[in-house]
Amino acid sequence: MKKLFLSAALWGSTLLTGYLLASTNTAYFFQQQSIDIKGLVLSNGKPLAGSTVSLVELGLTASSENNGQFVFSKVPLGNYTLIVQHAGMKAYQLKVIPGQDVKIELEENTIAIDDVQVIGQRSKVKGATSTFISRQAIEHLQATSIAEVLQLLPGQAIYNPSFSQINTPLIRQGGSSPTGTTHDSKSRSVASLGTSIIVNGAQLSNNADMQAVNTASGGVLSSFGNASGRGTDLRQLTADNVESIEVIRGIPSVEYGDLTSGVIDVKTKAAVQPLQAKFRLNPTLKQGWVGQGFAVGKDQGALFVDVDYTYAANNQIQTSESYKRFNTSLQYTNTLGANRNLYTNTTLAFGGYYDDSKIDPDLTVNQVINQSENYDLRFSTNGRWNLDKRFARNINYVLSAQLGFQNGFQQMMNNGSLFAVSNALVDGTYEVDFLPSSYLQQIYIKGKPLNLQARLSDNFYFSTGAARHAITVGGTYTLDKNFGQGKYFAGDMPPKNNSGLGFRPRRFEDIPALNQLAFYAEDKLAVDVFGRSLDIVAGLRYDWMQPFRDDAKNAFSPRINASYELFKDFSIHGGYGWSAKAPSLIYMYPDPVYLDVFSLSHYKQDPAERLALVTTRVFDAQNQNLEMAKSKKREVGVDYKKFSISVYDERIANGLDMYQYYNFTNVPIYTVATQQPGQRPELSEVVKDSLYVTDYRVPSNNVNIVNRGIEFDFDFGKVKPLRTSFTLNGAYAYTKSFDNNPFVYARRMPNQPYNKLGVYEGRGKEYTRFLTTLRAIHQIPELRLLITLTAQTIWTDKDKYLNYTSRPYAVMDIVEGGAGEERMLSEQEIAAISETSGLFLPVAESYYRTESWKPLWLFNTKVTKEFGKNYGFSFYVNNITNNRPYQRSKRNPDQLEKRNIPIFFGSELSIKF
Repeated sequence: MKKLFLSAALWGSTLLTGYLLASTNTAYFFQQQSIDIKGLVLSNGKPLAGSTVSLVELGLTASSENNGQFVFSKVPLGNYTLIVQHAGMKAYQLKVIPGQDVKIELEENTIAIDDVQVIGQRSKVKGATSTFISRQAIEHLQATSIAEVLQLLPGQAIYNPSFSQINTPLIRQGGSSPTGTTHDSKSRSVASLGTSIIVNGAQLSNNADMQAVNTASGGVLSSFGNASGRGTDLRQLTADNVESIEVIRGIPSVEYGDLTSGVIDVKTKAAVQPLQAKFRLNPTLKQGWVGQGFAVGKDQGALFVDVDYTYAANNQIQTSESYKRFNTSLQYTNTLGANRNLYTNTTLAFGGYYDDSKIDPDLTVNQVINQSENYDLRFSTNGRWNLDKRFARNINYVLSAQLGFQNGFQQMMNNGSLFAVSNALVDGTYEVDFLPSSYLQQIYIKGKPLNLQARLSDNFYFSTGAARHAITVGGTYTLDKNFGQGKYFAGDMPPKNNSGLGFRPRRFEDIPALNQLAFYAEDKLAVDVFGRSLDIVAGLRYDWMQPFRDDAKNAFSPRINASYELFKDFSIHGGYGWSAKAPSLIYMYPDPVYLDVFSLSHYKQDPAERLALVTTRVFDAQNQNLEMAKSKKREVGVDYKKFSISVYDERIANGLDMYQYYNFTNVPIYTVATQQPGQRPELSEVVKDSLYVTDYRVPSNNVNIVNRGIEFDFDFGKVKPLRTSFTLNGAYAYTKSFDNNPFVYARRMPNQPYNKLGVYEGRGKEYTRFLTTLRAIHQIPELRLLITLTAQTIWTDKDKYLNYTSRPYAVMDIVEGGAGEERMLSEQEIAAISETSGLFLPVAESYYRTESWKPLWLFNTKVTKEFGKNYGFSFYVNNITNNRPYQRSKRNPDQLEKRNIPIFFGSELSIKF
């Protein structure tokens, strides 16, 4: 009820504002204007076809025709912002009014022009705080994947490119180190899973990724590289075919769903462009990329084709582990219809990604191999139909299909111990064979995830007096299903279990699909208040997971962004919104739990005299109460010309996690009565039941995350005598992550009964970081030379553990058939728990200390030089001063840590034919 009330209040306030601020007419009416905005797009004085022209205030988009002209028909009176974009060109923005004809001259976005865009530009996508990153910025960055592009965001630490592990996105997430990792895997998983990656209008999905060995014992992880239960692996997305990236850090439009964090909206190259080849080399990577955009024919559109191959090995001396990437895509775009009012964009992409692992020559005895081979086939088509009807100005659609072929493999040699494993699928006690003392264990996991999406939306606009409304209504359907063979082991040698939790084959195609429906409506309102512009974007989204089923879940997500111009070039902005992310299939349908416990282990040298009895207990780990993860965001800020500051507060109270759960079962214990040589043993008639306590992982909404901070982005402009422009961005970020559920545990102590479990506070961690990045961009257009010097400083970097207590606040008695109710302990009972008790958990003194590091400086440089219009050479050096000081840990004073990333360099050769 609270959600519905807030949703209605936000939506109603928008309409009420337009009603109250209407001019002299107090009735709610539609302005029937017939005034057009017309324009002409040129390049070098010639008409430029295929440019994207956006009318920001109304959320409308048009394309320039072959004669370079565009038109927005029947636009209400008011002031508008036009943004004109074209592949390879510098974006152009200007103010217009209805009835005005405009002429726009676009320049090629190269270092041969002044003020080339090579950093992230502050942007507002439907009022949301965001950063726009152009193609030229990506090229100057020399990014090898989308992950590296995120370093241009305020507050993001710079790190050396690495393909040795999966790269998942983190936006406004504290705790990440300069190497791009984080010390808190839970908060990282929740943040990355909740980040939406969109390529050409289609949202990438890993909701059907099931590549985990055993969720009961290892959660969503495996020993080979995979992103199951986490976010999209950004290593898979090359940056060379990208035309632009919009990263939404604030409250996104209600058009964006299935997320809790930010949005990374990628648009790839789709225009006629000359053949271009790029070759990159650094100490860990070799990469080649080729792409070209063709004119299919007169009025037949353009086809862009590209191929990428990347080989990476983090250690060139020891290459037992490496990563290979192959990407190719075809993107066709055209404007159809007698009136050229149907714009279409269709993409077909194929990728192959191989985490290779060979046996380490120094560790041949273990025979360890961890390999992941994935193939990805993506098809998407999106379009815009300019109907120009009163309630259907633009009809937008997206249709997409994504099919993956995932092959995971892990191998190891089991040595030195005797064991027996059951393959039973139901409760019972079974006779099993002993496994050899040494054998090669091999596990295969084969997935075939399929994602289907369909989205349809309608844009129209009207006026209520002096207020102008741009309305968007739409809906989305998404299906995620895994048709894979599943997981199995080689031959008749099952994996050894070390915790009592056994491995069983499982077919992924037997797992139900995830279906999602969503509907949304949004109003973008603009009105003058006291002669200044007030802009409000308010919307409501409804997400329905597994619709029309008993286990259906739903979420209402109201969102609002507003900005008001207090003075010329000075405005304030703020926003508040909710978002929801459906659990992926690995959380919805975890592996059944197979507990295998010896009821008898009688081993003899003579196989005829051996006997092993294993009792299997099967538990259902599925959580019927699992909810959609939900986030709440709010932010306020000020903008002055090219200066911006935002204060944000983001909370996820029910993030997805694999929680450690306890269960109890009785296991029969058999004994040998007699043994005759060469014969099986005779068992005693006395069978005792033993209460067995086991723990395994179940999916839950266990993670609570709080992100707070201040972001700033300052553009000081160019000092013309120096031909150098300066920018400063950064963030003060605080992240706290802790478990909602208590930590339950008890140690098994010699000669002490194991009859109680301690209940401790949910544990967590918090991080604080203040980071700034100063960039000096020196450009000499006549020489086609661009040099960027970057100084990044981590002024504050602290973390501390939360709620690591040694004594429980409650206990659960272990009794026959399970555990009793949680019983709170008094202060006297807590104090009486001795250090030799199984309920006392020794916690090292270091866990009570706050880790705090001294300020750290990092200096990088990037240089791009073009030789005419056809050749270019770039190189970069990270940590050019090789500043890697040893700093003493506050948490562990006897340890020194080498801070900062190692010196790293790379080069790029670019050729246009």
